[in-house]
Amino acid sequence: MKHSITLKLVLTLCVLTGCTYISQGFFDSSDRGAKTSAQDQFGDSAKTIVYLNQNWSPSDSLWFYNTTQGSNLMPYKLFLHLEQAHSTELFRSDANMRRFRYLAQSASNKNPDALPVGFVRDTYQNKEYIGLTCAGCHTAQINYQGVGIRIDGAPAYADMESFMLELEQALTATIETPTKFHRLAKNILGHNKQEASQEIHAELITTRDQLRAYNTANKPLNNGQEIRYGYGRLDAFGRIYNRILAHLTPEDPTNANPANAPVNYPQLWDTPQHDFVQWNAISGNASIGALGRNVGEVMGVFATMDLSPQPGNKGYNTSMDIMNLIRLEKHIRKLTSPKWPEQFPKVDEKLAKKGMGVYLKFRCHDCHELINSRDPNRLITAELTSSELLGTDTQTLKNALNYRGKSGYFKGLPIDADDPNTRIIGEDALVLDLVNEAGRGGLVQPSLDAPWGIRGPLRLAELIYSVKTNPVENRVRELNFAPNTDQSVYFDAFKARPLNGIWATAPYLHNGSIPSLYELFLPKCTQQQAQKNSDQCRPYRFTLGSREFDPKKVGFVSKDATKYPGLFIFDTSLPGNGNQGHEYVTGKTPIIMKGPGGKPLLDENGNPKMELQTPITDEERWALVEFLKTL
Repeated sequence: MKHSITLKLVLTLCVLTGCTYISQGFFDSSDRGAKTSAQDQFGDSAKTIVYLNQNWSPSDSLWFYNTTQGSNLMPYKLFLHLEQAHSTELFRSDANMRRFRYLAQSASNKNPDALPVGFVRDTYQNKEYIGLTCAGCHTAQINYQGVGIRIDGAPAYADMESFMLELEQALTATIETPTKFHRLAKNILGHNKQEASQEIHAELITTRDQLRAYNTANKPLNNGQEIRYGYGRLDAFGRIYNRILAHLTPEDPTNANPANAPVNYPQLWDTPQHDFVQWNAISGNASIGALGRNVGEVMGVFATMDLSPQPGNKGYNTSMDIMNLIRLEKHIRKLTSPKWPEQFPKVDEKLAKKGMGVYLKFRCHDCHELINSRDPNRLITAELTSSELLGTDTQTLKNALNYRGKSGYFKGLPIDADDPNTRIIGEDALVLDLVNEAGRGGLVQPSLDAPWGIRGPLRLAELIYSVKTNPVENRVRELNFAPNTDQSVYFDAFKARPLNGIWATAPYLHNGSIPSLYELFLPKCTQQQAQKNSDQCRPYRFTLGSREFDPKKVGFVSKDATKYPGLFIFDTSLPGNGNQGHEYVTGKTPIIMKGPGGKPLLDENGNPKMELQTPITDEERWALVEFLKTL
C-alpha cells in the first residue's frame, strides 16, 4: 500500500513538473540508441557515435526523441510496411531514411519499431498514426574522421521536401502495383481476407490523395520556376500557412500560396530564454506565447484539425497534445549549447584571443550578445535589424507578412477573440491572422481524447502552468531601422541571437546560403568573380548532403557532385537563395553609429547615422573564426 501511494505521488509530481524520466527509464545507454553507419552514397561513415555535454542525460534525449505532440502524418501500419516506389525495400529502412538525412535508431522500449529520430507512433481517437516529434527538425549529426557527433537541439540536416514527395510516390506505386499491395496487405493482416484488403486499399488511396494535395499546395514555385529546398531547409511558415488554408476551405484546393522560401531549421538552445523567436522574431515568448508558437508548429506538421465551428465548442477540435507541448518547452530550458568537441583539432587559444578582439572591433556583440550559456537564469533580448539595412534575402519575410488567403470558416470572426471590437476577418485575409485564430482555438478546446469530466479543468491547469513556468516578459523592441523605413512594420526584420554553439549550425544566414563561418566573413561575389569561381568571395554554388565536417572553415564539406550525383547543388542565383547582405566586416553593409549607452546617433531628420567599417584582413578573418569555436 505504501509503495502504491509513493508511485501515485511520483506520477502526480511528474505531471505537474514535466518530469521525463518515468516514461523512459533510468538506465538508458550513453549512445542514446544511435546507430553507426558504413560508407553511404555521399562517402560518409560513422564507426562510432558520441554525444556532447549539453546538460541532457541519455533519458532526456530519448524522451525528447520519442514524445508525441499530436502529429498524424499517415496511418502507422501503412508507414511501417510501405515499400519504396522502385524497390521491395521498406520505405522506412535505415538506408532510405539516411538518404533524406534522418538519423537511424535502434529499437528500444519507447521505440520498438526502431523509427528514426523524430518519428513516433501517435494515437488519436483510437487510431494509430506515424507522426513527427520536435527532434525530427532539431537534432543533428556531424561526422569527422569516422566519428558521428550527435547534437541535441541543433538544426537537422533533413530533406523533408524530398521525403514527402517520395512518400507520395511510394503510396502510388503500392496502389498501382498488385504485387506490392499484396505484400503490404499480408504484412499488415497476416492473412488474405478480401474485405480487410479492400479497406487497406481504400486507406492507401485516401492517404495518397491527402499527401498529393499537400505536396501540390506546397510546390516551391517562384514565377513559374521550382526552387527545391535541399538538405537542412524547410519553408515552415509557408507550409503551416497552407495547412491552415486547406482546413478552412477543404473544398477549394487552390486556396494556397507557393511555399518557396526555405530557411534553415533554427537551433533550440536558449529558445525559451529569448523574448522573441523565429528568424523574423514573429513569435513572443511572454505568457502563453511559447505555447502558441509550439501549437503553430504542430499544426504545420500534420496535427489532425477540424477548424469548422461546432455547437458548444469555444475553439476547434485537434489532435494537439497540449500537456506534452508544455513539458517539451520546459524540457528545452535545460538544454545548453554544445562546446567544441574534443574529437576536432584543438582550438588555437592564442588566435582565438585575438579573434575576440576582432569580434569587439567590428561590433559583432551589438547584435550577437556574449552570454553565459550555462547560466540557468539567462534571459535574452532579441536584437532586430530591418531587412533593408541588413541586406539579406527577403523572400521569407515577404511571404510571412504578406501572404493572403480565403478565410472560409473564419470569415466574420474578430482578429482578437478577447476584443470583439477589433478588426473583423474578411473573406480574403492575411494568413498570419488566420493562423493566430486557429492556434487560439486549438488551445482553448479540450482534447477529444481526454475523459469528458476533466477536459475543462485539465486544459485550464495546463494553460496556468504554461504561464507560470515562462519567466520571459514582453519588452519594447528596438529595431535597427534603415533610414526612411516604416518603424510600425515590426516584423520586416531579422533577429540576431547569441552565437554560442554557432559552430554546430552550418550552413549560415537564415536561408543556408553560405556553407561555412569563414566564407560568411567574405563579401558576396561580383559576376566576374562568380564566373571565375573565386575563393575571395562567398561561394556562388556549393553542394549539400555530406555530413563530413570541416573544422578549419567550420561547416560541412562541399563534395563533388559529379562523384556523388545525389548531392544537392545550392545555387545562390535562384530566388530565395541569395547570399548577399550581413557584410559588415567586409565594409559593404553599413552599421548604425551609436553614442553613450549604445543609443543610435540620429541626423537632423531623425534618421540613424550610418558608417562603413574598414574591411577585415584575412588574418583577422581566421582569428574571428577561431574565436567563434570557443562560444
